[in-house]
Amino acid sequence: MRSPSPTSADPPRAGSGPGINLTPPPAMTPPVSKRLPPVDMKLLAELPSLDLQARYLVDGFLNGGHRSPQKGSSVEFAEYRNYQFGDDPRRVDWRLFGRTERLHVRQYEEETQLRIFLVLDASASMDYTSRPGAINKIEFARLTIAGIGALARRQGDAFGLGLAGLELMDFLRARSSLTHWKSFIGRLEAVIPAGPTALANVLESLAQVMPKRAVVFIASDFYEEPERLRAALQRLRYDRHEIVGLQVLDPFELDFDHDHAGVFVDAESGRRLELDSPAAREGYLKRFRKFCAELDEMFHGAGGELVPLRTDAPPLAALAHYLAVRSQRLK
Repeated sequence: MRSPSPTSADPPRAGSGPGINLTPPPAMTPPVSKRLPPVDMKLLAELPSLDLQARYLVDGFLNGGHRSPQKGSSVEFAEYRNYQFGDDPRRVDWRLFGRTERLHVRQYEEETQLRIFLVLDASASMDYTSRPGAINKIEFARLTIAGIGALARRQGDAFGLGLAGLELMDFLRARSSLTHWKSFIGRLEAVIPAGPTALANVLESLAQVMPKRAVVFIASDFYEEPERLRAALQRLRYDRHEIVGLQVLDPFELDFDHDHAGVFVDAESGRRLELDSPAAREGYLKRFRKFCAELDEMFHGAGGELVPLRTDAPPLAALAHYLAVRSQRLK
């Protein structure tokens, strides 16, 4: 979207929602600590790579006292093999020796404790900031997803990626290795937002390729046909996925604080609408509150959560929510 000006701004989108977001009602506030650590957003934006940005974000978050009660990866028994000189005697199965009179050792394979799939909306409406030079919605969403991926890797969890356009543009299976991390970051950095998105179709496509019982984080502005999105979320719930919506909001989308008239342009459809912003603000805010409430209800109806995020504040609530979900899943 273009930055708002007296002659060009960004309108509510036709269709499912108003196209500009607003501060959600108190009930939508995510259940995270009020004492979130400070992160310098200006320094964060100036770091030269998404890798460094994600590490800085996670380091600041963890230094603020948000640590998972469970760390590392568990192990799962895979098979036996013959004992070889130098093997640890503690791995010998002595009961099996008693039955066979042969030495066997247990082989184990590491098993990550959780599978995380991170979905990024790469539509044109995400290419928007109301403040020249400030981070836009796609950059913020990309950083948020990278931060969750970095935190998941530290916890020993597997993390995958899905890029959403009119279809599933890219899919990366859940892994946790260094090679996987580099591929994950590289694909995120290559995203160029353009055109409309069909988020519901993408989520249904993901449901066909993701293993069941994953945790799915969706970073988007959620300007989608509501009933299609509702059906897609219910499909994920049917497969026993846990769903977290990360609603990415620009400050102007929150407040519609524009003191003059202008032409509002839909970045995806090109539709133009002339508005007197002060006169339109009250109606917009009322409409947007309804949109946020319906979106929140939609996620809760699918057994999930909706986490509102502002692009002028670090996305620490998203990281805290990942740890909260992780802790609950691993009880």
